[in-house]
Amino acid sequence: MKSISPSMIDLNINVSWKKDNVHHLEQYYVEGLNSWRDIFPGSPLERLFHEYRPSDLSLDVRPGEIIGQHDPEKLLQLPWFSTTESIKAQVHQGRFYPQGFLYSIPGFFKENVLPFRCIDVNSKNILVDINHPMAGIPFSLDLEIQNVVTKVEERGGACTDWLEVVLSGPGMQSRFRGKSTNFFIRNAFERKNTAPDLEFYEIDRFVHHIDRTARKNLSDLYRPLLSSCENVLDLMAGWESHIPLDLENLSVHGVGLNRRELKKNSRLDAYTIQDLNTTTCLDFNDHVFDAVICSLSVEYLVHPKSVFKEVGRVLKPGGLFAVSFSNRWFPEKTIQIWSDLHDFERLGMVIEYFKVTNQFESISTFSMRGHPRPNDDKYFSENRVADPIYLVLGKVK
Repeated sequence: MKSISPSMIDLNINVSWKKDNVHHLEQYYVEGLNSWRDIFPGSPLERLFHEYRPSDLSLDVRPGEIIGQHDPEKLLQLPWFSTTESIKAQVHQGRFYPQGFLYSIPGFFKENVLPFRCIDVNSKNILVDINHPMAGIPFSLDLEIQNVVTKVEERGGACTDWLEVVLSGPGMQSRFRGKSTNFFIRNAFERKNTAPDLEFYEIDRFVHHIDRTARKNLSDLYRPLLSSCENVLDLMAGWESHIPLDLENLSVHGVGLNRRELKKNSRLDAYTIQDLNTTTCLDFNDHVFDAVICSLSVEYLVHPKSVFKEVGRVLKPGGLFAVSFSNRWFPEKTIQIWSDLHDFERLGMVIEYFKVTNQFESISTFSMRGHPRPNDDKYFSENRVADPIYLVLGKVK
């Protein structure tokens, strides 16, 4: 065993856990972890790096070791005050909100962005959970070292608690005590632009919807999922496919809205023009596809439950449905609730799409964050981190 100090380390930090029969894996890429500054005494990172072995960088984390146990004292029943009348209409069971929402209640401050979960709400009180979203959940922590550069000397500088960064968000996709989160609220699926989608998407948009690094990451995620498939349905397809080109034995049928874009998509063997927001039925026989993918478009569905039910019908038993999204979209066409949610809550909402059909099992989520954005990307000056990728998977029963 040897220690790595002082060094600059590029690595993936993986956090995996299971709750409510759904498996979750968060992968955060850290570019340039500083082993001299960023590894704190008592941190699991200190233990892992001190006992560094290339084949053994894994740790099972019990509740209380990094994040505390779920504390019943942090379940609070709070009275509403007159100044929060406008907020009462905005909070819903199971959802997360910044603690600043409760600023009119003693002990809470408007600037506080830490999350709380709304457990229940009525005309007089709100029951909130201010525990960390991962509180009480055991998880596995795995490190995948990509590159190590030894430093000659080290003098001061800022430090980063990378575990705090990685664990900011995970947990929000889970239900509270097995009860479904109330995403299906009034006006949730309304949109700013109510014009027919066939008219809106008649305009050619030959643009990339995520940066080059994110596109590669998504393609790499699809590769093992689709490698054994023969017939794949690409739902809500456009001019660009994220299916790896080296999967040569696939027959891919696309369903989209712009004929010129679909014609340019060289990955498609055939395509259908269809607006899923007006016609949710898919014009295919039962059980014909090995896999269905929906890339970067689920946020535009106004009847997701009907579409997911149709996907379950056209998939073969055991067939895979892979739904991916990022944090970029056309704001005028996305459903209203989508922009109100935290990224990890969106994972939870898509999980509910799967569950409400009662047709899917082996549901899992995956998130990939932290990769460096290409320096020639037009948004590089504003954001040095690549667009995140979020993925929800389910198999037909």
